[in-house]
Amino acid sequence: MTVLSEPSKDLLRYILLDQQPVICHDEATWRRFMNDGDNLLVAHDLAGQFQVITVFLGFNYGTVDNPRFFQTTCLGADSEKHPHYSPTWQKAVLRHRCSVKCGELLTDFEVERAAGIDRSWEFIDCNIVPGEIQFLLKSEADALKAMPKDKHHWQRRGRMIVFCFNTELNERA
Repeated sequence: MTVLSEPSKDLLRYILLDQQPVICHDEATWRRFMNDGDNLLVAHDLAGQFQVITVFLGFNYGTVDNPRFFQTTCLGADSEKHPHYSPTWQKAVLRHRCSVKCGELLTDFEVERAAGIDRSWEFIDCNIVPGEIQFLLKSEADALKAMPKDKHHWQRRGRMIVFCFNTELNERA
């Protein structure tokens, strides 16, 4: 019988140097760093009726092999109890931008629904790749319903709708 080893936990403390998590062995230095909120806040934005906050945690919430140093939370949403974690500053910023866009979309969706506009669709999953947020919906018909009227940042790929951060790509398409 083969015994699978558990992922190794990372019990070290970290601070940021040039937006990179680095091990901090001195507890007093780590505490000073962590007590300064400016060191921890990556981004904080209003997103429609939601607030999106991304922070540096000061420790690795993941494992040595799969680190998670940054947390993004969307306040005011059901997902508030299920924050997203990122291994790097750059991925945390991308996740933050994705969450802001999702908050704006959900707010617009609620306004349309209150106005009697049926744009209901079933969301399956969300994926972030460089420059894009990809929303996978249940069907191509759902993707057509969910596609925003202003398509400046948007593309539809079958049952997926894609928000592109780089608008130059959209203008060439």
